[in-house]
Amino acid sequence: RGLLALCGMLLKSLVDHADAWPFKEPVDSRDVPDYYDIIKDPIDLKTMSRRVESEQYYVTLEMFVADLKRMFINARTYNSPDTIYFKCSTRLEAYFTNRIQSHLAQAASTKN
Repeated sequence: RGLLALCGMLLKSLVDHADAWPFKEPVDSRDVPDYYDIIKDPIDLKTMSRRVESEQYYVTLEMFVADLKRMFINARTYNSPDTIYFKCSTRLEAYFTNRIQSHLAQAASTKN
């Protein structure tokens, strides 16, 4: 239960972040016709939320982090560095990295 609570808390903090708007829903192929030709393993925050809610998908924190990293990589693979999507991805990833490192440091200090 602790893992799912942590994933849910981290996900909520990401969804609430100002730079999360491009990642809240799956990319709509009607708006971006070639997206799924280029990005073969898409992921978004809504899909991740469903996976957390299922209580069966994420069995390790590493699986959760891997999905997030893939989301950021997908954004930077498809979009050029001068786009808002690329920039949002970079800022949101920095925010997430800070959150997860802070949590891991806190968890380590409570163990000792």
